[in-house]
Amino acid sequence: MTNQQISKRILVAALGLFSMLIAANASAQPRWGRPTTPRSGACFYRDADFEGDYFCARAGEDIPDLPRGMNDEISSIRMFGDVEVRVFQDGRFEGRSERFDRSIRNLGREGWNDRLSSARIRGVRDGFDRGDNDRGNNDRRNDDRGNNDRRNDDRGSGGNVVRENPDRIVLRAYQDLLNREPDAAGLRIYRSHIIDDRWSETQVRDALRNSPEFRELSTMTRPKAEAIVARAYRSVLNRDPDPASAALVDKVLRDKWTEDDVAAELRKSAEYRNKKR
Repeated sequence: MTNQQISKRILVAALGLFSMLIAANASAQPRWGRPTTPRSGACFYRDADFEGDYFCARAGEDIPDLPRGMNDEISSIRMFGDVEVRVFQDGRFEGRSERFDRSIRNLGREGWNDRLSSARIRGVRDGFDRGDNDRGNNDRRNDDRGNNDRRNDDRGSGGNVVRENPDRIVLRAYQDLLNREPDAAGLRIYRSHIIDDRWSETQVRDALRNSPEFRELSTMTRPKAEAIVARAYRSVLNRDPDPASAALVDKVLRDKWTEDDVAAELRKSAEYRNKKR
């Protein structure tokens, strides 16, 4: 066999291996559908309340970049087994992030509707190591020893590591739920809960939702309902609402529909289906 024939065979083998790697990578990409749910993992749904098409990932898997058509399109997450999910606003585990240890029926109520671009899924026993937490811009460790805040590796009660700066957790929750920065008293109280009582971000958010301020902000009026419907029209159909939207305004007022609910209803329309073709 000549050197030229040997070189040709090596080239053919290399091209075949390259094609196999591309195919394997493509098959690993998430795709909308109705797959079998995992025994241990999480499924990501297009609509709130675990409705519509979805894709799933097993515990231990990463989703570094959602493909086109799925990026910023997830409205609920359902978990199976003892797992937790850390979601990121940007691809490659960058930007704002948050960890969930329970199923989320409506990501809009967590400030995450249609904002998810990458995610990590871990078993609760495995947890997220420091590399997982350090990826996001909002999760970077504070290495300034002169800072008055506790470092991210300070230990709370029971010897557990507080993996993210508590002030950042409180600030994010206040901004998402109350549309403002925390006052000094609120920051002090929730920081203490996170460090001393090992509260998760979900617990901080639940406490804020039970506050009189949040209830006042959440009191629905017709102008607020019309604004909700208008935002849903613009995000889903890219246009202002027409007179037919009055029925959806009534749903918001009477049935307590959220913006996610309105958006899910609009996605069922012929106009939206034709727009997607």
